Order: sequence, then C-alpha cells, then structure tokens
Amino acid sequence: MTLPIYTRNEIKVMLILGLVLFCPKSVWGSFESENYSPLQNAAGAAPFSLVPNSLGIISDPTGLTRNQRLFFAGSQHNKFGLKSLKESLFVVGGSFRGFGLGLGISNFGNPTYQELLITAMGTKQIKDGLKIAISYNLYQLNIKNYGQDLSHGLGFIMRFNMNPFVESMVSLLNVNRPTIGKTKEKLPQTIMAGLLLKPSEKILAQVSLVQDTEFPVSIRFGIIMKLMDEFGIAFGMVHQPNAFTAGAFINFKNIKLELACLSYVDLGFITYQTGISFSRNP
Repeated sequence: MTLPIYTRNEIKVMLILGLVLFCPKSVWGSFESENYSPLQNAAGAAPFSLVPNSLGIISDPTGLTRNQRLFFAGSQHNKFGLKSLKESLFVVGGSFRGFGLGLGISNFGNPTYQELLITAMGTKQIKDGLKIAISYNLYQLNIKNYGQDLSHGLGFIMRFNMNPFVESMVSLLNVNRPTIGKTKEKLPQTIMAGLLLKPSEKILAQVSLVQDTEFPVSIRFGIIMKLMDEFGIAFGMVHQPNAFTAGAFINFKNIKLELACLSYVDLGFITYQTGISFSRNP
C-alpha cells in the first residue's frame, strides 16, 4: 500500500484542524470563530460594535440605528496565517420604519471542512440610551465524505448609554443551546459583557469579559486612538486565548478600510485581517 505524500503546509493545516475541531474539551469546537470586524479584533477582540457601518453588527446588532444609512462591509483573511484556513465575513445593513436591520454571512474552512453561518438581525431603541437587539443564526457544517448538518441559534443583546462617556453591553449567544451533527456537539453558548469608555473625542477604550460556558472567562481590553480626522490606530490584549492585537483604520468619504493583526502567544501563529465598508449617502 502506498501512503499519500503531504506538503508541509497540508500537514500544518491537518494539525490545526485536529486541535481546533476535534478536541473541544482542550481547545475549540465547531463554530468557535468570533465573527469580529478588523477594528474589533485590533482593539482587543471587543465583543461589541465600536463604530457604525461596519462588520461589528454581526456580533453586536445594536450598532445599527433607526436612522442607519444602507451600508455594505466585507472582510477576508487566513486563520493563523494559513492559506488553507480561509475566513470571510460579509454584511449589509440599514434601517426600516424605526428598526435597524442587517444580514450577515460568515464562511470558514477549506474544501474538506467548511462552516457557513448566516445571521439575520434587528435592533430597536426602546428609550433614550437603551437598545435591544435579537439575532437568528443558521449554522451549516459540511465535512467532505461525512456529510452536512444544519442548526439554529438565537442571540440577545442589550446596550445602554450610562452617560456621555460610558456605554455598557450585555450579550447572550445561542440561548436555545443548539447542537449539530450526529454526535450532538454543542455549539458555543457565550455570555459577553463590557464597557465602552469615551474619555475624549479622539480616544475610545473597551474592557470586556467573554464567557463560553465550556471554557474559562476571556478578559479583554483595547484602545482606539484617532490620530487625524481620517486615520487612527488600535491596540489591545486578550487573555484566554492569550493574544496581542493591533491595527489601524482609514476613512475616505463613504469608504472605510480596517486592518488588524492578532498574535497568539501560546500557539505561535499570527492572523492578519483586512476589511472594507461602504455606506450610501443620506
């Protein structure tokens, strides 16, 4: 019998998939990727949206407003810097009759293993300073030669302006505790909470806690500094998994470009992410 010959890159991909996808008690399971915009990741993987008209509404639909202009945003990168582990995000959002509405699509994997997530979301301002959002997530898992399966999850998000300088956010992902596959693997049920601090017009800071019920609490913080009217930088840290983050953003009229770099201390890998968004004129 002749054994197949694999390239070094293919071996690295198989090892990562083995750790990430088939050892959920020690590392990650299916659909553990956090669908964050580059700016969110650059600012310490913040679980809430930091700016309007961005991919941030996938994780935090309260970033939509009742007067939201129609916008499109997208991002694509290689997870851990590996070409065979592509991850892409796309979202469209706007407002209709006082509701903020959006639709997002996330795709991760390769021809052998692929995760597809479709998210429909809506938000409403209940009163001054308080917004409530609901998301519906359709999960599709496709493994070559094994088949595919679907699952459904619900999310609930609340965001509150405590004063002109501080916002708070609480989010529950997959409150219905969905499972997927013949083994009934539990999809991530996550509780997120945090504060967005605005000490000045040029500085934003975030402090947040992310608790996947299967893993330890992840503590995160980050800072965004607006150096010029159309340019700024961001940096932060994540504990569990341990990572340093950094990035930048550039605004040009209705177009925004975001860049992020995540350096995973324990894994020794680096993820680079770029994203772009376009908003329609009022």
